[in-house]
Formats: sequence, C-alpha cells, structure tokens
Amino acid sequence: MRLSLGENNNIQELRNFAEWLLKIGDGLAGDAIDGESIVHIPSDILIKKSETALDDLIDFVYPDILSNLSIENYFKDRVILAPTLDCVTDVNNKMTAGLLGQERVYLSSDSVCAEEGNMEFELDAFSPEILNGINCSGLPPHKLVLKVDAPVMLLQNIDQTNGLCNGTRCKLEEWKIM
Repeated sequence: MRLSLGENNNIQELRNFAEWLLKIGDGLAGDAIDGESIVHIPSDILIKKSETALDDLIDFVYPDILSNLSIENYFKDRVILAPTLDCVTDVNNKMTAGLLGQERVYLSSDSVCAEEGNMEFELDAFSPEILNGINCSGLPPHKLVLKVDAPVMLLQNIDQTNGLCNGTRCKLEEWKIM
C-alpha cells in the first residue's frame, strides 16, 4: 500500500498514520485480551454506521467511478480494505451493481463425487446449500457476477509466462464466445 499526502496533511502526520497502520497489521496496536485486540480508531477517519455508509465509502474511495473507468490507473491507485470476506462480498456486489451494462452470472459446481463407502453421509454432509455457502480466501464465491469494465483479480496462477498470476488485476473489456 502506498500513502500519499493530501491537501491538508503534513509529512509527520503521514508518518504517524503509517506507523499506526503497521502496528495494527502486526497485531501490536490496542489492548490484547484473550488473543483479541481492541483498537481505537480516531473518529475523524471512522465511517459512522448509517444506511448509506457503504455507498459513502465507495464514493469516497472511487469518486465519479463511471466517468473514470477508462483511466488506466484508476483502480490501481485505490483500494478498500475489509475485515471479513463477507464485507468483501458486500463491497464487490455493491460496486458491480453500480456499473452500467449487462451482467453475467457464473455459478460454481455444487455437487460432490461420492465414494461408495459412506455415500449417504457424504451427500448429507456436503449438500448443495453447504457447498454454495463456503466463503473462504482463495476461492471465488458460489455466485460470481461480472460486467464489462469490472475490475477483477486472479486467484490462481493461470499462465505465469504471460503474466496471468495470482494477484494480477485485470479489467473485463468485452464478452467473447469461446
């Protein structure tokens, strides 16, 4: 992550903020109680809980998003960090819904190849509802909604020699039938 000076910042404020962020990331900020920490966030950077809090955050980080989709570094220079994967899903869904154009929905596989031994147990333990509800790092969601101009990030190495590696950010340019 890169921090840059805003209009009203000074270099010492930026250094203090960067050190505070690093302490949070290293687990050194806050009071540790039973393996958990309580971190006090300054009120001037806290987004208050409201009906429009997520919209306000997206508008702040990605101002005038529809007009800036064609700018090459627009998404590269911005990011929303989220504490849980459920929050990431909410942000992604909200941002995708705000993009113009037709969406395409891709669903994951939701069945298990059961072995002969404990087939009934496996079918009960891995029902489609359970498989569709899995939300963990490194896996796309069960329902992936995409639109043209949407930014996407690769989760696996597809073709390293051509730069299609885990973490590569791309933008969907157009739908092509393969």
